[in-house]
Amino acid sequence: MYKKRLLIINFILSVFIALMCFDVSAEPVKISVQQAKKMIDAKDYGLVLDVRTDEEFAGELGHIEGAKLIPVQELKERVGEIEKYKDKKVLVICHSGNRSTKASNFLSQKGFSQVFNIVDGMAGWDDQKYPVKRD
Repeated sequence: MYKKRLLIINFILSVFIALMCFDVSAEPVKISVQQAKKMIDAKDYGLVLDVRTDEEFAGELGHIEGAKLIPVQELKERVGEIEKYKDKKVLVICHSGNRSTKASNFLSQKGFSQVFNIVDGMAGWDDQKYPVKRD
């Protein structure tokens, strides 16, 4: 009986220690441009993060009004600029979804808990004729 209790206690402690060491960062959620538009219209987000280049941001496809531009290649060095959004919904967009996937995964690894990757990017946004800003 005594050995059985020790085994149970040992097992519980092992599980507890394993959970303490386990990375609990949330995985990014893939969303469509339609879902992103609904969230933006409802103001159900903290930040729209555009990870394209400066030229793309101001270019033909424009950008979502109010979006913060941090090119994906600069995100590692500039992540501190968006730390205040760690516990808020962050919508990540690029041209077609490739760079935003990379950026979304990076943010999740850095402890951002509500990351949404807009899978069709600004190309999909443009296909839907959603409003953009160009400057």
